Amino acid sequence: MAAETRHTAHIPEWKVKEVEELVGMIKKSRVVGIVGFREIPADNLQQLRGALRGNAEIRVVRNTIARRALESSLPDIGPLADFIEDQTALLFSDDNPFKLNALLEKSKRPMPIKAGARAPKDIVVEAGETSFSPGPMVGKLQAAGIPAAIKSGKVVINQKVTLAKEGEVVSAKTADILKTMEIFPRNVGLELRAAYEGGLIFGVKDLFIDVDGQISKLSRASATAFSFAVKVGYATPQTIGPMLQKAQTEARALVLDAGLPVPGMMEMLLAKAAANAKALSSLASGEAAPAAAPVAAPAASQDEAEEKSEEKKDEGDTAAGLGALFG
Repeated sequence: MAAETRHTAHIPEWKVKEVEELVGMIKKSRVVGIVGFREIPADNLQQLRGALRGNAEIRVVRNTIARRALESSLPDIGPLADFIEDQTALLFSDDNPFKLNALLEKSKRPMPIKAGARAPKDIVVEAGETSFSPGPMVGKLQAAGIPAAIKSGKVVINQKVTLAKEGEVVSAKTADILKTMEIFPRNVGLELRAAYEGGLIFGVKDLFIDVDGQISKLSRASATAFSFAVKVGYATPQTIGPMLQKAQTEARALVLDAGLPVPGMMEMLLAKAAANAKALSSLASGEAAPAAAPVAAPAASQDEAEEKSEEKKDEGDTAAGLGALFG
């Protein structure tokens, strides 16, 4: 039986080394991302790399090499290769994916839109004066569909106009006039398509969060939880102070309402008694109604006497407890 012959394609050594280097970077990085950089000039890409230095490293490699590196690395990072298409780079960082996405969004710069491109949003020209001098510019604006005229020696746009709706193809005339007017409807920069961290792959839609909105929700939830904990008496290092203040306020109110002789509260009790006496004196200063004949109180039974004795004892215990609270 003849021996089986296998033919293997020769892989250049530089490709093998590049894949090995990328595998090493993947294994030592907390986050690995796939970013697109279409329509970013080379000098702008270098500027972006410099701006991200210290937060992330960008490696531009061939798509086949990027796929091979991901598939040769950790098993759960392999699906990240599905996001490799068009002009792609690998991103390596120790920052979390949400922070990275925010950094990349901040690094984007306004750029002119090209003829034949689709409008990323409604392209609107506002009404008002322009910086253009009277002349051929009026005709160019009108040819592009912008209602322009000369008023008081200045080129003025008479009314707000939408040159292109979101998703519409931008014509050559529109692209040219937008560039002339320095209206740049596109924000161009690195587009984070997906990121891997800790066994999870985050799509770009997962990475856009309303930070201010989330902080506001957390603040409201924290305030609600704090109020509830104080109300139900759930002691924590944060609630124990307000709980003691609440208890002290309620205890003071109880002492004043019940007239309990508690040390530390006597001055307030006497002031309340004086105010009550003054009020009674004011009422008594008028013509007093005939006093009704006193009605003899029935003799208290032995059981009632014992109950009153117990009430006095409980009152004394309460006063002692409150006295301890007020020092």
